[in-house]
Amino acid sequence: MPNIIVDAALYQQATEAAAAQGKSIEKFVDEALRQALSRVGIRRTIHNGLPVIVVGGDIPAIDPAKVRQCLEEEGF
Repeated sequence: MPNIIVDAALYQQATEAAAAQGKSIEKFVDEALRQALSRVGIRRTIHNGLPVIVVGGDIPAIDPAKVRQCLEEEGF
C-alpha cells in the first residue's frame, strides 16, 4: 500500500478519532477518504428551469419546512 504524508496535527486528530471509534488508523482514514471522495461527484444541472445540485443518495434531503422556517426567521 502506498504511503501518504499528512501534517502532524491532522495525523493526531485522525489517530484520536480512530481510537474513539475502535478502529485502526488505516481503516479510519480509508473510510474517511471514501466518504469524502463520494462527495466529489456532486454536480450542478438545470431542472424545470431551476438550478439543482445533484448529490449522492446518502446525502439527506433538505426539509422544505425547515427552509420555510429559516426564511421566516430571516424576514423573507
